[in-house]
Amino acid sequence: MELLALKKIFYYFNKLPISLKIILGFVLICTIIISLMTVAAIINRPKQIQQLQVYEQKLAAISMHKVSEEHYATGRNWQIYVFKNTYEHVTLESVKNILSEEKINWREVNKSHLIGYDLDDNIWVDITHDINTKAIIVKLEKDR
Repeated sequence: MELLALKKIFYYFNKLPISLKIILGFVLICTIIISLMTVAAIINRPKQIQQLQVYEQKLAAISMHKVSEEHYATGRNWQIYVFKNTYEHVTLESVKNILSEEKINWREVNKSHLIGYDLDDNIWVDITHDINTKAIIVKLEKDR
């Protein structure tokens, strides 16, 4: 019975034009690749969270000034995990000095925005001074 069903499917598949077979094959391959990328992102997530928590622990000295905290995944197939912390009564330079114990390459976008990249752990550090609320927003991103 099952063999008969497979023969019918194979018969109808052979009647399809070659262009449709190529399109179906391409869609199948893309679906498999996207599924594998999603599984890899899910498997790597605990490692990403652990590395970001190490950075967050370095900011323990100013944790009493923490106003809010967000954790979320973003990017294609949720491969980038982000910690976003907001601090009040803290300066941009003090946060930079705390995080500068690591090997971070800093780049100043403007006077109220710094971007750093840790070459060892592949972590992006984005420090922004919000002018309206006078808060410091520290965003830690772990890419793959």
